[in-house]
Amino acid sequence: MKRLKGIITVLFAVCFFTACSSSDDDKIIDPAVTEANVLLILSDKGETSTGTMYKSGETYNPPHCYLGKEIRYNGGNPQTIYHMEFGANIKGSDVFDMLSITFESSQPMSFSNLKAGDTFDSSQFHAAAAYTPTWLEKILIQALALSGQVTVLGTRTVGDKSHMILKLSDLRFNAIDHSCIYSINGTVEYEIWDIQHE
Repeated sequence: MKRLKGIITVLFAVCFFTACSSSDDDKIIDPAVTEANVLLILSDKGETSTGTMYKSGETYNPPHCYLGKEIRYNGGNPQTIYHMEFGANIKGSDVFDMLSITFESSQPMSFSNLKAGDTFDSSQFHAAAAYTPTWLEKILIQALALSGQVTVLGTRTVGDKSHMILKLSDLRFNAIDHSCIYSINGTVEYEIWDIQHE
């Protein structure tokens, strides 16, 4: 019984001191309650920040996705590569300004092929997070994903627009200066654009 009381006392103390922490530097964000189109960005040094996606009609690209293709030459032989691109600008983050996820195939692709519950790891797609040091510098610095997963949560229609919803789980990127590794988590709703980029 004494042991049980001791455990309860320790748990109470931990909860009390955690709840009473009032430092402005402490940002505790629960990824389970983070809303859609808000990214939780964690460093392996314990720093936490968020970034939000632009909304349709705002200056920079809101979350969107589209299909495309390109011709690549392999040993002089042309090969058609099909793309499924998911991209967005990020605001409010001092870490990254943009995030893109690209699937590639030698066969034509369709958003209807993605089903709720489909999960892909970083070996099945390319992901890049980018940042511009200042808006005056026309330099875009990119970091490629080291690991992570993307899960399809489903689709929905808003007005006359179709949307694809993806859950991003522990997409890990080197910091631009390689001082740490950042993990990006969140749920993003991408508007499907009915255009083919070539």
